[in-house]
Amino acid sequence: MEYSIGQAQPGDVLPYHLLLLADENPLLIEQYLPRSLVYVVHVNGQAQGICLLEPRGEHGEIVSIAVEPSYQGRGLGRALLRHVTAQSRQLGLQQLLIKTGNSGIGQIALYQQEGFELVGLNLNYFLHAYPQPIWENNIQCKHQLVFELRL
Repeated sequence: MEYSIGQAQPGDVLPYHLLLLADENPLLIEQYLPRSLVYVVHVNGQAQGICLLEPRGEHGEIVSIAVEPSYQGRGLGRALLRHVTAQSRQLGLQQLLIKTGNSGIGQIALYQQEGFELVGLNLNYFLHAYPQPIWENNIQCKHQLVFELRL
């Protein structure tokens, strides 16, 4: 499968539905989106994945990453994560964080396979930050796991 990954420019129409796949809280998205660099993966000219990187001095955080469900399991998420990691190095970042829920089994595996180490746990984060329960893989998403990659 051929794909391309590029950085979105101001004024570009973003695939907001993909942002909602990664974060069901639009209020949180609206908070971090203006501070983020946006990377989009296209397949046949259509946006099929998105990743938001929020640089903070020498540190950065991937605050959102998502792939269209029909394209999941084909390597696009891994390619997007690798691309953003390489971009982070080019920006001179020394550390990259990514956070996910305890129920995201595939994401947890991917992040560790790509060298991210589990460094923190925010107990009951999703119970307080989201009005409705989140279920994934038949597991209630309650806790936020924090992963770090030293660049």
